[in-house]
Amino acid sequence: MRIALVSAFLEDEVYENRLNDEFMEKVICNEDHFYHRIAKALTQNGLEPVVHYLSEEKESKEFIHKYGHKIKRIPAKRYPFIHESIVQSPELIKNLQSNFDICNFVSGYYVKYKIPDMFDYTTSKLYKKMPIIARWAGGNHKWLLPIRKEIKKTSLKKCDKIICSGENEIKNLQDVFHIPKEKILEIMNPIDTTIFKFRKKEIASKKLKLDSNYEYLLYVGRLSKNKGIEEILNAFTKLKKDYSNLKLIFVGDGPLLNQIKDHTKKNNLSNDIILPGRLTHEITCYYYNISSVLLNIGMSGGLANVIIEAIASKLPIIATDVGASKDYVGNKMNNGILINSINELEIKNAIVEIILNQKKYRNLNENKLEKFTFDYFGKKLNETYMELLNK
Repeated sequence: MRIALVSAFLEDEVYENRLNDEFMEKVICNEDHFYHRIAKALTQNGLEPVVHYLSEEKESKEFIHKYGHKIKRIPAKRYPFIHESIVQSPELIKNLQSNFDICNFVSGYYVKYKIPDMFDYTTSKLYKKMPIIARWAGGNHKWLLPIRKEIKKTSLKKCDKIICSGENEIKNLQDVFHIPKEKILEIMNPIDTTIFKFRKKEIASKKLKLDSNYEYLLYVGRLSKNKGIEEILNAFTKLKKDYSNLKLIFVGDGPLLNQIKDHTKKNNLSNDIILPGRLTHEITCYYYNISSVLLNIGMSGGLANVIIEAIASKLPIIATDVGASKDYVGNKMNNGILINSINELEIKNAIVEIILNQKKYRNLNENKLEKFTFDYFGKKLNETYMELLNK
């Protein structure tokens, strides 16, 4: 069975870099992005996934990911339109209809808020021609203008299955977009639980060559706006005055990297803020083990992959109380604190609470981890594919 794993984004915009051959081979083919973890889970279940990236590069071309599956770069056309561009790809539609059994959107379906996007375009072209699976994750349906909400509702109803990761997302799909329950599949993106797991801090510190006597605060992800990075920096700078043994780690890269460097220099924190850059999961996992808390301070409604990785690593979490995060983080799970908004004072207070009471927030319950594995995810999707093809 051939599965098209489709990104609805124009990935040149996401990476802020054209997806030329060199970038595809050096970056895309070697990263541990959840698109490729999904592909790995499907491959392990005997399926043939191909991850599709939309790009303004004019040549369609295939590449091989380090996990072994294919990546296909597909040309897309971008038309400037008011605040956001319209993106279309007739070549994507032709490719999917000719070569694949299932179209599975792996990115959040509502990429654009003000105009019809690639998800709307693709579903309109593929409706009743092949099974379509969407993914509800991130964003906020309240930001959609009335006409956009109706377009989204129409597009969602054309899908055969919609994947989401929490009770709040299910409720929105049912109440706001009127999607019947039997069309919804609750499942989390898979992680490699042989890599993300509990290790003693001393083991991680030796691997990373960092001093285990410090308390490390960890951020993993894209260094971009609306992630709470500015507030994290300000909260950390103030905390350092009372807690000299704190250090802050940003794993990742992005447009705010220079701003972080400027803040570090301005506040004489060059020995206290660590910037290892973009890393493979084989290295990133040790940063979870050496740290005292993960900071996932953003307003996205989906369940961030880093939260799953932190749970698997037994690392306490501070996250905003939005979307699926509330289903996996908080006092009732004994694994962290939910804050109400991207607020410097709330971040600061939550950090102090966890640093002073770390044992209280280290949930060692192994039962939740099964649903995060490659095996579980692959089997669930395989069952779903077979169900749709046998209708």
